[in-house]
Amino acid sequence: MNGTAGRESLDTKATTRALLTDPGSGRAWWFLGTLAVLRNPAGAPRTPTVIELTIPSGGSPPLHVHKRLDDSFLLLDGEIVVRCSEQRFVAHPGSYVVLPAGVEHTFRVTSASPARMLLVHAHDDFLDFIEAVGTPTQELRLPSVGQYDLSREALIRIGAEHDLSIIGPPLEQSETSAVANG
Repeated sequence: MNGTAGRESLDTKATTRALLTDPGSGRAWWFLGTLAVLRNPAGAPRTPTVIELTIPSGGSPPLHVHKRLDDSFLLLDGEIVVRCSEQRFVAHPGSYVVLPAGVEHTFRVTSASPARMLLVHAHDDFLDFIEAVGTPTQELRLPSVGQYDLSREALIRIGAEHDLSIIGPPLEQSETSAVANG
């Protein structure tokens, strides 16, 4: 077998799929009041999964647990108070947060402007969840408030199908004041 034939096959395969995702592009979903944009190039492997998530001021996911997924993200813009089990802390732009699998957690955006984070996951479980509950969009903006909300029961049911347990309410503003000011 000619050694160049194998290399040509690999070169052709590499150039038939996207090799990068430019800013302002990527598959996107309106997801529980946020904008989730998959940063993996089209046709590239889904793992590691890299998702750019924009959350409005005051936004907070319900208290939840990923059974096998460490929830990790780099905060790009905004400020958030994070709750991981009984710990609470403030993350600022440039903070990299890793919330261990099996530990309850949530956060709340405390900045006046939206927070933007880059989620990095070894598995595509969370992307599967976004695809199941999100609404695909070409508009890279936050959705209108309440427009794509899901009932708590539906969220719990779909979460359970995707290795995610919803176990409590979002983080209230009153629960963030002492941490954010302190």
